[in-house]
Amino acid sequence: MKIAVVTGASSGMGREFVRQLAAQGEVEEIWAIARNADRLSALEGTLAVPVRTLPMDVSDMQAVEAYRAALEQAQPEVAWLVNSAGFGKFCDYSQISMAQSVAMIDTNCKGLVAMTLATLPHMHEGAHVVNLASASAFQPLPWINIYGASKAFVRNYSRALNRELKRRKVSVTAVCPYWVRTNFFDTAHAHEGAAIITKYEVMYEACEVVKKALRDAGRGRDMSVYGARNKFQHVAAKLLPQRVVMNIWQHRQKLK
Repeated sequence: MKIAVVTGASSGMGREFVRQLAAQGEVEEIWAIARNADRLSALEGTLAVPVRTLPMDVSDMQAVEAYRAALEQAQPEVAWLVNSAGFGKFCDYSQISMAQSVAMIDTNCKGLVAMTLATLPHMHEGAHVVNLASASAFQPLPWINIYGASKAFVRNYSRALNRELKRRKVSVTAVCPYWVRTNFFDTAHAHEGAAIITKYEVMYEACEVVKKALRDAGRGRDMSVYGARNKFQHVAAKLLPQRVVMNIWQHRQKLK
Protein backbone atom coordinates (compact mmCIF):
# COMPACT_ATOMS: atom_id res chain seq x y z
CA MET A 1 0.00 0.00 0.00
CA LYS A 2 1.24 3.48 -0.88
CA ILE A 3 0.57 5.98 1.89
CA ALA A 4 1.22 9.55 3.03
CA VAL A 5 2.14 10.36 6.62
CA VAL A 6 1.30 13.82 7.96
CA THR A 7 2.15 15.08 11.45
CA GLY A 8 0.33 18.04 12.97
CA ALA A 9 -2.62 16.84 10.90
CA SER A 10 -5.44 17.97 13.17
CA SER A 11 -5.41 21.66 12.19
CA GLY A 12 -3.76 24.44 10.23
CA MET A 13 -1.12 23.63 7.67
CA GLY A 14 -1.04 19.94 8.55
CA ARG A 15 -4.76 19.54 7.94
CA GLU A 16 -4.40 21.33 4.60
CA PHE A 17 -1.58 18.95 3.59
CA VAL A 18 -3.88 16.03 4.40
CA ARG A 19 -6.68 17.51 2.30
CA GLN A 20 -4.51 18.21 -0.74
CA LEU A 21 -2.62 14.91 -0.62
CA ALA A 22 -5.93 13.06 -0.47
CA ALA A 23 -7.22 15.05 -3.45
CA GLN A 24 -4.16 14.21 -5.55
CA GLY A 25 -5.15 10.55 -5.64
CA GLU A 26 -1.51 9.44 -5.49
CA VAL A 27 -1.82 7.52 -2.21
CA GLU A 28 -4.20 4.82 -1.03
CA GLU A 29 -4.25 5.85 2.62
CA ILE A 30 -3.16 8.74 4.82
CA TRP A 31 -1.72 8.28 8.28
CA ALA A 32 -2.74 11.43 10.17
CA ILE A 33 -0.76 12.17 13.33
CA ALA A 34 -1.40 14.78 16.02
CA ARG A 35 -1.82 15.08 19.77
CA ASN A 36 -5.51 16.03 19.63
CA ALA A 37 -7.40 12.76 19.17
CA ASP A 38 -10.82 14.43 18.80
CA ARG A 39 -9.71 16.70 15.97
CA LEU A 40 -7.99 13.78 14.26
CA SER A 41 -11.10 11.63 14.40
CA ALA A 42 -13.01 14.42 12.63
CA LEU A 43 -10.92 13.68 9.52
CA GLU A 44 -12.24 10.14 9.19
CA GLY A 45 -14.75 9.70 6.39
CA THR A 46 -14.28 13.23 5.04
CA LEU A 47 -11.68 12.51 2.35
CA ALA A 48 -11.42 10.61 -0.91
CA VAL A 49 -8.99 8.12 0.65
CA PRO A 50 -9.07 6.27 4.00
CA VAL A 51 -7.43 7.99 6.95
CA ARG A 52 -5.66 6.12 9.72
CA THR A 53 -5.42 8.34 12.80
CA LEU A 54 -2.53 8.05 15.24
CA PRO A 55 -2.94 10.33 18.27
CA MET A 56 0.63 10.93 19.47
CA ASP A 57 3.17 13.56 20.45
CA VAL A 58 6.13 13.44 18.04
CA SER A 59 8.45 14.72 20.78
CA ASP A 60 7.72 11.55 22.81
CA MET A 61 10.33 9.02 21.70
CA GLN A 62 8.26 6.08 23.00
CA ALA A 63 5.41 7.23 20.76
CA VAL A 64 7.78 7.47 17.78
CA GLU A 65 8.99 3.92 18.49
CA ALA A 66 5.36 2.76 18.50
CA TYR A 67 4.89 4.52 15.14
CA ARG A 68 7.99 2.79 13.78
CA ALA A 69 6.62 -0.56 14.98
CA ALA A 70 3.31 0.17 13.20
CA LEU A 71 5.23 0.82 9.98
CA GLU A 72 7.18 -2.42 10.38
CA GLN A 73 3.96 -4.35 10.87
CA ALA A 74 2.06 -2.76 7.98
CA GLN A 75 5.04 -2.53 5.58
CA PRO A 76 3.59 0.31 3.48
CA GLU A 77 5.42 2.31 0.86
CA VAL A 78 5.52 5.88 2.18
CA ALA A 79 5.25 8.20 -0.81
CA TRP A 80 4.99 11.38 1.27
CA LEU A 81 6.11 12.30 4.77
CA VAL A 82 4.99 15.76 5.86
CA ASN A 83 6.47 16.93 9.16
CA SER A 84 4.05 19.72 10.03
CA ALA A 85 3.87 19.29 13.82
CA GLY A 86 5.34 22.24 15.68
CA PHE A 87 4.58 25.39 17.62
CA GLY A 88 6.08 28.73 18.55
CA LYS A 89 5.84 31.33 21.29
CA PHE A 90 6.03 34.99 20.31
CA CYS A 91 7.11 36.75 23.48
CA ASP A 92 9.95 37.77 25.76
CA TYR A 93 12.00 34.82 27.01
CA SER A 94 10.82 35.56 30.56
CA GLN A 95 7.12 35.21 29.70
CA ILE A 96 7.17 31.44 29.24
CA SER A 97 8.55 28.62 31.36
CA MET A 98 11.74 26.69 30.77
CA ALA A 99 9.59 23.62 30.03
CA GLN A 100 7.74 25.48 27.24
CA SER A 101 11.00 26.77 25.78
CA VAL A 102 12.54 23.30 25.66
CA ALA A 103 9.29 21.78 24.34
CA MET A 104 9.58 24.00 21.25
CA ILE A 105 12.96 22.45 20.46
CA ASP A 106 11.74 18.94 21.26
CA THR A 107 8.74 19.19 18.94
CA ASN A 108 10.15 21.34 16.14
CA CYS A 109 13.57 19.66 15.92
CA LYS A 110 13.85 16.37 17.82
CA GLY A 111 10.40 15.13 16.85
CA LEU A 112 10.89 16.05 13.20
CA VAL A 113 14.23 14.24 12.98
CA ALA A 114 12.90 11.17 14.80
CA MET A 115 9.86 10.91 12.52
CA THR A 116 12.05 11.31 9.44
CA LEU A 117 14.51 8.62 10.49
CA ALA A 118 11.70 6.24 11.48
CA THR A 119 10.02 6.69 8.10
CA LEU A 120 12.93 6.74 5.64
CA PRO A 121 13.39 2.94 5.53
CA HIS A 122 9.88 2.75 4.02
CA MET A 123 10.47 5.42 1.38
CA HIS A 124 11.59 4.49 -2.13
CA GLU A 125 12.55 6.20 -5.37
CA GLY A 126 10.28 9.14 -6.09
CA ALA A 127 9.21 9.65 -2.45
CA HIS A 128 9.16 13.08 -0.83
CA VAL A 129 9.82 14.43 2.67
CA VAL A 130 8.27 17.84 3.34
CA ASN A 131 9.44 19.62 6.49
CA LEU A 132 7.65 22.73 7.70
CA ALA A 133 10.23 25.41 8.46
CA SER A 134 9.44 29.14 8.43
CA ALA A 135 10.50 32.49 7.03
CA SER A 136 11.85 33.05 10.55
CA ALA A 137 14.61 30.58 9.59
CA PHE A 138 16.25 33.21 7.37
CA GLN A 139 17.60 35.37 10.22
CA PRO A 140 17.74 35.68 14.03
CA LEU A 141 14.52 37.18 15.41
CA PRO A 142 14.45 38.66 18.93
CA TRP A 143 11.25 37.78 20.83
CA ILE A 144 10.82 34.77 18.54
CA ASN A 145 14.29 33.52 19.33
CA ILE A 146 13.74 29.81 20.04
CA TYR A 147 11.07 29.31 17.40
CA GLY A 148 13.17 31.02 14.73
CA ALA A 149 16.31 29.10 15.72
CA SER A 150 14.43 25.79 15.65
CA LYS A 151 13.15 26.54 12.15
CA ALA A 152 16.67 27.45 11.00
CA PHE A 153 17.65 23.96 12.13
CA VAL A 154 14.77 22.47 10.12
CA ARG A 155 15.74 24.44 7.02
CA ASN A 156 19.43 23.49 7.15
CA TYR A 157 18.77 19.87 8.13
CA SER A 158 16.29 19.45 5.28
CA ARG A 159 18.51 20.94 2.60
CA ALA A 160 21.53 18.91 3.69
CA LEU A 161 19.53 15.67 3.97
CA ASN A 162 18.14 16.31 0.49
CA ARG A 163 21.70 16.08 -0.85
CA GLU A 164 22.36 12.85 1.04
CA LEU A 165 19.21 11.21 -0.29
CA LYS A 166 19.78 12.10 -3.95
CA ARG A 167 21.40 8.71 -4.49
CA ARG A 168 18.12 7.12 -3.37
CA LYS A 169 16.10 9.58 -5.49
CA VAL A 170 14.14 10.70 -2.42
CA SER A 171 13.68 14.47 -2.07
CA VAL A 172 13.52 16.62 1.07
CA THR A 173 11.93 20.07 0.92
CA ALA A 174 11.99 22.75 3.61
CA VAL A 175 8.81 24.83 3.40
CA CYS A 176 9.45 28.37 4.62
CA PRO A 177 6.13 30.22 4.82
CA TYR A 178 5.61 33.83 5.87
CA TRP A 179 2.58 34.62 8.07
CA VAL A 180 -0.18 32.13 7.25
CA ARG A 181 -3.81 32.40 8.36
CA THR A 182 -4.13 29.45 10.80
CA ASN A 183 -4.74 28.85 14.48
CA PHE A 184 -0.95 28.81 15.02
CA PHE A 185 -1.21 32.29 16.52
CA ASP A 186 -3.54 31.13 19.30
CA THR A 187 -0.63 29.21 20.80
CA ALA A 188 1.99 31.79 19.82
CA HIS A 189 0.24 34.48 21.89
CA ALA A 190 -0.72 32.24 24.82
CA HIS A 191 1.75 33.59 27.35
CA GLU A 192 1.92 35.92 30.32
CA GLY A 193 1.22 39.56 29.58
CA ALA A 194 0.05 41.34 26.44
CA ALA A 195 0.94 40.36 22.89
CA ILE A 196 4.38 41.61 21.85
CA ILE A 197 4.49 40.67 18.17
CA THR A 198 1.57 42.64 16.73
CA LYS A 199 2.45 43.68 13.18
CA TYR A 200 1.58 41.18 10.44
CA GLU A 201 2.01 42.89 7.09
CA VAL A 202 0.30 40.15 5.11
CA MET A 203 -1.47 36.86 5.85
CA TYR A 204 -1.20 34.18 3.21
CA GLU A 205 -3.75 31.39 2.85
CA ALA A 206 -2.71 27.87 3.88
CA CYS A 207 -4.18 26.30 0.73
CA GLU A 208 -1.89 28.37 -1.51
CA VAL A 209 1.24 27.77 0.58
CA VAL A 210 0.59 24.02 0.66
CA LYS A 211 -0.19 23.88 -3.05
CA LYS A 212 3.19 25.45 -3.88
CA ALA A 213 4.98 23.28 -1.32
CA LEU A 214 3.69 20.07 -2.88
CA ARG A 215 4.52 21.34 -6.36
CA ASP A 216 8.08 22.29 -5.33
CA ALA A 217 8.57 18.97 -3.55
CA GLY A 218 7.35 17.12 -6.62
CA ARG A 219 10.01 18.93 -8.63
CA GLY A 220 12.70 17.90 -6.15
CA ARG A 221 13.40 21.41 -4.85
CA ASP A 222 15.06 21.61 -1.44
CA MET A 223 13.16 24.75 -0.38
CA SER A 224 9.72 26.25 -1.01
CA VAL A 225 9.13 29.96 -0.46
CA TYR A 226 5.64 31.27 -1.22
CA GLY A 227 4.71 34.93 -1.73
CA ALA A 228 6.41 38.06 -3.11
CA ARG A 229 7.00 39.63 0.31
CA ASN A 230 8.43 36.38 1.61
CA LYS A 231 10.80 36.02 -1.34
CA PHE A 232 11.95 39.64 -0.90
CA GLN A 233 12.68 39.01 2.78
CA HIS A 234 14.62 35.85 1.91
CA VAL A 235 16.87 37.77 -0.48
CA ALA A 236 17.26 40.75 1.88
CA ALA A 237 18.23 38.50 4.79
CA LYS A 238 21.03 37.04 2.66
CA LEU A 239 22.36 40.42 1.50
CA LEU A 240 22.12 42.53 4.65
CA PRO A 241 24.17 42.08 7.84
CA GLN A 242 22.11 40.16 10.37
CA ARG A 243 22.34 42.95 12.95
CA VAL A 244 20.66 45.24 10.39
CA VAL A 245 17.94 42.69 9.72
CA MET A 246 17.28 42.39 13.46
CA ASN A 247 17.15 46.18 13.79
CA ILE A 248 14.57 46.37 10.98
CA TRP A 249 12.50 43.64 12.65
CA GLN A 250 12.55 45.41 16.01
CA HIS A 251 11.66 48.75 14.42
CA ARG A 252 8.68 47.23 12.55
CA GLN A 253 7.39 45.54 15.69
CA LYS A 254 8.19 48.60 17.88
CA LEU A 255 10.33 46.50 20.18
CA LYS A 256 13.03 47.93 22.45
